[in-house]
Amino acid sequence: MSTQNTQASHLWTITSDALDIPRSLYDRAAARHRAVGEWLCRPASSVAAYRPNVRPQGSFRFGTVIRPINPDAEYDLDHVVLFDGLNTSAMSQMALKELLGAELREYARVHGMKPPTEHHRCWRLHYRDEVAFHLDSLPCVPAKAGVQEALIRSGVEQPYALRAVAITDRRRPGYVAPISEWLTSNPRGFARWFESRAALGRDPLLLERIRAGAVEDVPPYDWRTPLQRSIQLLKRHRDMMFADSADLAPISMIITNLAAHAYRGEVDLADALAGIVARMGQFVQPLCPRVPNPTHPQEDYADKWSRDALLEQNFWLWYTQVQHDVESLSGPLTRIEPRTLQERFGVTLTAEEAARLAPRAPAIVSSRAVSGNAGAAAVVPQVIRDAPRPWGA
Repeated sequence: MSTQNTQASHLWTITSDALDIPRSLYDRAAARHRAVGEWLCRPASSVAAYRPNVRPQGSFRFGTVIRPINPDAEYDLDHVVLFDGLNTSAMSQMALKELLGAELREYARVHGMKPPTEHHRCWRLHYRDEVAFHLDSLPCVPAKAGVQEALIRSGVEQPYALRAVAITDRRRPGYVAPISEWLTSNPRGFARWFESRAALGRDPLLLERIRAGAVEDVPPYDWRTPLQRSIQLLKRHRDMMFADSADLAPISMIITNLAAHAYRGEVDLADALAGIVARMGQFVQPLCPRVPNPTHPQEDYADKWSRDALLEQNFWLWYTQVQHDVESLSGPLTRIEPRTLQERFGVTLTAEEAARLAPRAPAIVSSRAVSGNAGAAAVVPQVIRDAPRPWGA
């Protein structure tokens, strides 16, 4: 490996380390998922007979969560509550959602929390102690066998297709009356697919265990793979660029999806990030679905682009900028513009870190800092009625 590449890899590792959250927050998030699951399965639960199965989703599941720019911002947790003992013909979407809502309201009351708020597809629990969280809880049932078979015929691998679910959505026709045709999704399949991508270039036995379904409870945030670190860096660059207009920013599921597609198993972080940034735009499809879920191709993470062209425009603005910035920060450290790292990623190297990376390079700053939005807002804020969100919205 060249000296230049070694420097770049160390620089990106230091930067991603600065963006990571303490292990204690991961543990707390995991504890909250478990607590809700245990509550739903307790003997007195009104839904225990339907075999609720709680599985974390989103950035905490993927191991790509980052510190927010604003230290007072809430961390966003997501999980699906799969009712294994039900099917789409057993009750209406509204009835299932209300069953979960009643249990979550009682959970909040017993734990001294404010009541959960209802969203189109999920319930949101609000936690507030020394760290603020909100937890989006999505009720679902197994997708019909016909849905799973159709996914397999479309090219989805069977272990992923079998994880498809039918979800509640109060905006859909038939929400109130019992019907068998529910909106389907595959968050659990996507999580498993992502883990298989993150494991590329790592221990082959780990990859086999993922494919065999033997690591459902192994926390991917402990892996710290080049793909996970690269996504953390891309998300922070996005956050800095849209610091004053977060509702206009590319959503994390789009970034995560495209980056995972673009990753080719590079074991060096600088190589992985450069390759991902060079290739990820190729995986945006010219027609709908523009950014499909690879484990449920009809599900489009960029579905709101068709309703607001500004969202797609801002994705390409961000993508062009991150390509430029990653390239400019991947050269010899002596040629790196210090402000670029601070303005685009909100991280400032300590003098010790700078000296360790390039002993002959001048010290570029004096202390570590996670900046707010200095020089970051490259997009004029505008108003969108509904902020883009993945499936749990």
